[in-house]
Amino acid sequence: MVKRTISHCQGKGSLSHNNRTFISKNVDVERITDNITFVKQPIAEAYQQLFSAAVENYNAKQKREDRKIKTSYFEYAFNHKPSNNVVTASDKRKSFYEDLVQIGDMHDSGCGTPGGELVAECLTEYMNGFAKRNPNFYVFNSVLHLDEATPHLHIDYIPIGHYKRGVELQNGLSQALKEMGYFGMDAINKWRISERKVLEEICNARGIEIREPEKARGSFAVEEYKAYKDNISELQSTVSNLQDVVAFSEGHSEYLDMQIEEKYSEIEKLDKSVAEIENHNATLENSINDNNVTIHEQELILQKDKAELDKIEKKKADISAVENIEVKKTLIGNKITINADDYTNLQSTAQKYIALDKSKKKLKARVEELEQKVQAISAENANLKQNQEGIIHLKMEMGKLQIKNTALEKNLEKIYDFIERLDLRERLEAFLNLPKLQRKKSHSR
Repeated sequence: MVKRTISHCQGKGSLSHNNRTFISKNVDVERITDNITFVKQPIAEAYQQLFSAAVENYNAKQKREDRKIKTSYFEYAFNHKPSNNVVTASDKRKSFYEDLVQIGDMHDSGCGTPGGELVAECLTEYMNGFAKRNPNFYVFNSVLHLDEATPHLHIDYIPIGHYKRGVELQNGLSQALKEMGYFGMDAINKWRISERKVLEEICNARGIEIREPEKARGSFAVEEYKAYKDNISELQSTVSNLQDVVAFSEGHSEYLDMQIEEKYSEIEKLDKSVAEIENHNATLENSINDNNVTIHEQELILQKDKAELDKIEKKKADISAVENIEVKKTLIGNKITINADDYTNLQSTAQKYIALDKSKKKLKARVEELEQKVQAISAENANLKQNQEGIIHLKMEMGKLQIKNTALEKNLEKIYDFIERLDLRERLEAFLNLPKLQRKKSHSR
């Protein structure tokens, strides 16, 4: 049997390179047409196909509009537009993962040689069974490159996990591996060992014996050692983040829940207050309008009354004519005599003066009363406007509370989602259900 090595490690994840949108120097352009494309689906389309229904179900369950996912799932999970390169989220999830699979090297399995054709058949068979073996790895791009030195396979996939919190279907490598039967911190390495055995069986069936690769560190091949080190670093980072999250959860989860409940209570009270004030405000607006109409009417009456007073002042001048009446003394007694016409004129003038004087007093009293009413109505309008300013202030305070409440909810949701992805939901739930006394002890540690 011919002896060859197997390399099965994590690839860089560049769809532009894999699909030859970008051509590197080690590619033979004339042999690009020899490449075999198994799957080629745009990543944005793949995400839409996988997660749109789950996002729709998630949104349908949300009672509050601000908790709904308004973007695509890709943008929601990675805060980034769909990309042909791997995008890494804040919780270390990747937008997709790539596995690079190769049998032999350029010396024993070069492209264009019988050995190269044989390993290409093995890689094709391996790829054709990949989806059935790994139902939680959705392959959206897969290419067998035959235009470089040695045939090799690029498999790009999105890990799918099912969750009880948040979106029911998510990109989650740990959960995907668990659902396929691989558990623990080294689940990804257990999975690769399993896949390597499958590939080895395929090779053995075609007369290829798999020999141990050149050792570099421990029992890992040179090309696998870097991938293993990267995996260890990633796991250590995950553990560190997990410890931070658990510590934060122990100290703050209950506090955040209480704060959210308090904010909800405050918002409900403000909602009621604002509703009542807005109803009162509508009444005040009507009162202001009515008062303005009254003020206008009173001002018209004042103008008429003042005009009437001016007339009275002018009529008072007619009394001076009385001074011109000729008065004569009688011969007998201390009496005077005047002409009959003058007497009639004097009597009429006196009556008019008395009547005008009475009218003047009434009008003055009425003018004073109207002026007081106008002042009172103007003061009331000023108070009404102050109430309106109070409503605006309350609305602003309510807006601030809602923003603060939304931020608290988002932080809490991120904590729960992160813990869910790291498979610590049961530990967190067990912790949150502890008695208060015991929980205080754990805080003091």
